Amino acid sequence: MKKLLPLVLIILTLGTAIAIEDIKPYTFDTSTMKFIMNTHALHTKSEKSKYKYAEKYMQKAKNSVKAKKKIKYYEKILKKYPDYMPALYDLMFLYAANSQSQQVYNYAVKLRELNSDNILPKDMLTDIIARSCVHMGRYSQAVKEFETITDLEIAKRNYIILAETYLKLNDNNNVIKYASKISKSDYDFYAAAELLYIANYNLKNNKKAYEYSQQLIKLKPDAAQNYLRAAQTCGDKTLKLNYLYNAKKLLLKNPDIILYTVDNMIAELEQPKIDSAYKKITDFVVKPDWKKVYIDNSPDINFYVENWSKRQDDFFQTANNCITKYHGNNLVKCFEALNSSEDKKTQEIKEKIKELEYAQKQKEQELMLQRLMLLQQQMNYNRYYYNYPYYRYYNPYYFW
Repeated sequence: MKKLLPLVLIILTLGTAIAIEDIKPYTFDTSTMKFIMNTHALHTKSEKSKYKYAEKYMQKAKNSVKAKKKIKYYEKILKKYPDYMPALYDLMFLYAANSQSQQVYNYAVKLRELNSDNILPKDMLTDIIARSCVHMGRYSQAVKEFETITDLEIAKRNYIILAETYLKLNDNNNVIKYASKISKSDYDFYAAAELLYIANYNLKNNKKAYEYSQQLIKLKPDAAQNYLRAAQTCGDKTLKLNYLYNAKKLLLKNPDIILYTVDNMIAELEQPKIDSAYKKITDFVVKPDWKKVYIDNSPDINFYVENWSKRQDDFFQTANNCITKYHGNNLVKCFEALNSSEDKKTQEIKEKIKELEYAQKQKEQELMLQRLMLLQQQMNYNRYYYNYPYYRYYNPYYFW
C-alpha cells in the first residue's frame, strides 16, 4: 500500500498540472460577445510574456481605424501564437464586415478546432460557418451545419435562410418545412410566404400556392408579381384574367420585362373569346387575331408599352364590345372595322420603326465621323511636332 502512495501522488500532481495548463488566460462574455483577459490564469513568466505581447497588439488593432492596419496587428499576433483565440475571433468578424466569406469560414473552422473546452458558444460558430457556406454557394454543407444547431433562438433566426438554401438545392419539401415555421408576426413572414408559394408551385400544388398568393397580395397589394402569381395558380379563367389586368395596371406605372409575360397570358385568355364568336359567323370575314397583328419589333420597353401593350388592351376591348353588342352581319362589320383599324396602326408602327432605324444609322455615322476627325487631328498634331520639334530647339535641356 505504501508503494502505491507515491504513484497516486504523481498522478494527482500531473492531473493538477494538466488542469492548470488547460485553464485559458481569457474567458468569453456572451452578453458583450467579447473576450476578457483572465490574468489569474497566468502562472509562469513565459505565459505572462506571451499574453502581454498578444494583448499589446490586440489593443493596437482595436485603436486602429483602417481595416488593413487591424489585420496587420492581428496577423502579427497569430504569426507568433497561431492559437490565440481573441485575435482569430476579431479577424473573423473583421473579414465578415468586408464580406470575405472564405476568410470568415477559415477562421470560424479554426476557432471550432480550438474550442474543445467550449469557451465560445458552439452554435454561434456553427451559425457563422453555415452562413459563410451559403455566401460561397456551398449549399449542401450549409444545410448540414444549420441542421446541427440546438440553440432555439439561433435556429429560429435561421429558418428563412435555411428555407432559401433548400430552395437553391431544389428541395421543395424542406423549403415548406422551414418556411412554415415562421409566424405571421415575424419580420420574415412575407419572404416566407414567397418561398411557400414557390415551393408549392414547383410541386404542382396549385391550390396551396394560390392560397399563399392571396396572402402575398394582402401583404403587398402594390406588387405586380403577386397578382401574376395568383393568375398562374388560379383555376377560374375570369378571375385569372382579372389578376392579370391588375398586374398590368401596376406594371404600366413602372414598365418591366414581366409585362411581356403578362400580356402574353392575357392574349391567351382573350383570343379564345374571339375564336368562339368567329365560329358562329356564317358570312366571310377575316378573324381578328392578336398573334397575327402583333410584331415583335420594339427597340425598348417604352416603345412596346406605347405601341403594342396599350394597343393590345384596346384590341381586345373593341373585340369584346363587338361580341357583346352584335351578332350575324353586324358582328362581321364590327370585325372588319377592327381589322382595318389594326392594319392602319401596324403600318404606322412600321413607319415609326423605319424612322427610328434611320435616326440610329445617322447617329452612328455622326459618331464615326467625329472619331475620324479626332484621329485626323491627332495625326496632324503628331506630324507637325515631328517636323517642328519646338520643345527640342527652344526649351532648355533640363525640360526633356
